[in-house]
Amino acid sequence: MSKIVGRHFCFHFLILIIFIYNSSAQTVKERPKIGLALSGGGAKGFAHIGVLKVMEELGIPIDFIAGTSMGSVAGALYSIGYKANEIEKVALETDWADMLSDEVSRRYLSMEEKLWNGRYIGTFPIRQKTVRLPSGLIAGQKISSSLARLTWSVHHINDFLQLPIPFTCVATDIGTGEAIPIDSGFLPDAIRASMAFPTAFTPVELQGRKLVDGGLVRNLPAEDVKRMGADIVIGVDVSFTLLPVEKINSVLDIMTQSLSFVEAQSRIRQHEICDILIQPDISGLTMFSFSDVKDIINRGEFAAREMIPRLKSLVDSLDLSNYETFRFIPPKVDSIYIKSLQITGLEKVSPRVVLSEMDIKFPTWISAEALEGAISRVYSSQFFERVTYKLIPTEKGSELIVRVTEKSGDMFRFGLRYDSRFRSALLLNLTFRNIAEQSSALAADLELGNESRFNVDYFIHTGLYRRLGLHNRLSYLSYTIDVYQDEQRIANVQVNTSSLEILYGSIFSTSVMAGVGLRGEYSYLRPRIAPEDFESERNKYYSMLGLVWVDTFDRPIFPHQGHSITFRNIVTHRRFGSDATFSRHLFDWYGIFPVSSEISLLSRVQLGTSTREEMPLNHKFFLGGEDSFLGLKYQERLGDHLQALQLGLQYEVLPRRFVLLRWNVGNTSDKWKNLLTKNNVITGGGITFGAATPIGPLEFTFSSSSRHDIMFYFNLGYKF
Repeated sequence: MSKIVGRHFCFHFLILIIFIYNSSAQTVKERPKIGLALSGGGAKGFAHIGVLKVMEELGIPIDFIAGTSMGSVAGALYSIGYKANEIEKVALETDWADMLSDEVSRRYLSMEEKLWNGRYIGTFPIRQKTVRLPSGLIAGQKISSSLARLTWSVHHINDFLQLPIPFTCVATDIGTGEAIPIDSGFLPDAIRASMAFPTAFTPVELQGRKLVDGGLVRNLPAEDVKRMGADIVIGVDVSFTLLPVEKINSVLDIMTQSLSFVEAQSRIRQHEICDILIQPDISGLTMFSFSDVKDIINRGEFAAREMIPRLKSLVDSLDLSNYETFRFIPPKVDSIYIKSLQITGLEKVSPRVVLSEMDIKFPTWISAEALEGAISRVYSSQFFERVTYKLIPTEKGSELIVRVTEKSGDMFRFGLRYDSRFRSALLLNLTFRNIAEQSSALAADLELGNESRFNVDYFIHTGLYRRLGLHNRLSYLSYTIDVYQDEQRIANVQVNTSSLEILYGSIFSTSVMAGVGLRGEYSYLRPRIAPEDFESERNKYYSMLGLVWVDTFDRPIFPHQGHSITFRNIVTHRRFGSDATFSRHLFDWYGIFPVSSEISLLSRVQLGTSTREEMPLNHKFFLGGEDSFLGLKYQERLGDHLQALQLGLQYEVLPRRFVLLRWNVGNTSDKWKNLLTKNNVITGGGITFGAATPIGPLEFTFSSSSRHDIMFYFNLGYKF
């Protein structure tokens, strides 16, 4: 009897358990999953931020995100925990012109690179002994660095489906034309691949594929977010729509329309997948409208608010009050403790170069800004195509992995200029890296024009001590010197010099090149127009030299602030085997002091002195010309000593449009004490109207002095 009662009790208990389980299962029934698909569109993608702001306001939970191109940027940041207003702050505070130019900040360039900065208007890589077109105009270094900083908190997560909100971005395989969803790897790399618009950005190699912008084949990744598990898909599309025939009026319109056919067909299919589709008004905007960030965000918010009835209907249908929602907030990390460093990708460049450029001793605490600066310095060494980093948490801190992609190193560059003094000139350059020695650069310059010059520079980064290196220069120069008596030219002398110079010092410093070295020179001076007492000269000189060169200008043309200081000393003696004994010492300081964002004060001091006994003509000090002394002809004054002062003002009237007012006083003389006497001093000044153009400075200068009336000078192109 007791056994029967026991069986009945167990049976009823089992029924009770099943009933409770079924009741609980009904209570915890999951709500439908919501997926968000964000399209590409360049700058138009900032509209996604406005949409996210409205969705946050309505309390719409997002369970999955898929993004393409700019949509991958906004989507990734939201998926790792950034709020919409935080993404908006990033978008508004970023200098997009600087970000997209990808120009290396001049303050991070080594002094060796500053020799070449602002001289060339075209650069082409050399691969397999052939000059080729670059694979993209922008390497994306600054974008990659920014993405790495913004995603610090999830560097260790390789599966994007494990992010606070599961995420996927879409790229295109440039080899096959396939759309490639990326849901694993290093998040900044994936985003960078998704936004690598062909010809603008260089492709990204991931997973054995060469990837470019996903917008080429699937700009709105609705099917991708559906595949992730979304029951309801909200799409935000800022895609370019096909132009009506009557609005196709130019070659650019035809090219844009042609490239949009494939994507247009894809867009129709993706729209059909969306349950709710938000299409902000993007009229009058292009993918490069990065100066209209706030307006584009507002357009996205306006479009989302117009959809509020449908969005609220979605919220009501979900009955979210019965569901607990959770929003991950990423930790605010200002600095991080780095325990160790690993460098990957090095083949031809010595790791000593990376370590010396970073200038960080591990272990250490480091801020995001300081780490970005260290990475920028490594990139600025010009040995690398890209330099990125990754932080991996460990028990006692983080491991910093610096990932470098070495440049092919070899390149062809050229420069052009025209001025009213020398007429046209052409500069050709071949640069080879890691020739004969790791972490080295060999550059050959050939200048053709009224003056001919051929230089071969060989730089070796020793890595033995921070920024120390060796600079070897072999040079040939052919030019003329005009000799004046009062205001009349009395001679024109042809000068041909060949020299070899070796300098050891802080070649790779970003602000100061200081070193000592040896110099050998052979010169031939032949009068072309001259009095009878002018004779031809052939001389050889062996010299010791010392150099201090400081350069902190913020840009190579029309700098707004910074200093340039040159202190060069040469000592030559017959005991060294030279044909003459002399010494020459030059100090040249040019300072620019910003008063406001548009106005800078200019000042320059030139001081030179030498022994008089056997000073050769081509080593004397010259004064005159727009870059030396306004109001004097080029090289009009020469002597064994030099004193000159210049004061001025630079006003940026419009962006990249300048007016310069300058006044100078000074002279040259064979006696130091006679330089600035009342009867010897020369004053002058002038006004320059200038513009910074893609091929260099455009300058119109009007000047006069106590020796000359109005003089005019014109220049177009970088000065070399």
